[in-house]
Amino acid sequence: MSNKSSLKMYGYIMIVYGILYALLGTIAAAGLEQGLLPGQESGDVYKRQLLMVLAYVIAILAIICGFACLKGNNGMASVLGLIFAIVGLISLVYAQISQDAFNLFDCITMVLGVAIFYLARKN
Repeated sequence: MSNKSSLKMYGYIMIVYGILYALLGTIAAAGLEQGLLPGQESGDVYKRQLLMVLAYVIAILAIICGFACLKGNNGMASVLGLIFAIVGLISLVYAQISQDAFNLFDCITMVLGVAIFYLARKN
C-alpha cells in the first residue's frame, strides 16, 4: 500500500474519529452520561463547559485533518497531525497526573497524529 493510500485511509479514520468525538461532546453536554470526558464529573460549571468546547474543537480539527488527508494536502495534514500528537500527549499526561486515569481518546489522538504526521512528511 502506498503512502498516499495510507494517508487517505487515515483521513477516513480521522473523519469518523471527529464525528465520534462530536457525539461524545454532545452526550456530555446533554448530561446523559457522566465520566465520558476527564474532569466532567467536577462540580465546576466553567470547567465542564470548557471540556465540551474542547471536545467540539477537537472534533472539527479532526474532520478538517481528515479532509486534508483525503485531498492530498500534505502540508496541512502534517501540521494538523503534529498538533494532534502534541495535544494528545499533553492531555494524556495531564489526565494521568491530575486524575490518575488513562484516557483512551487521548491515546488515540496521539497515535493518529503521529501516523498522519509521518505519512504526510514522507510523501
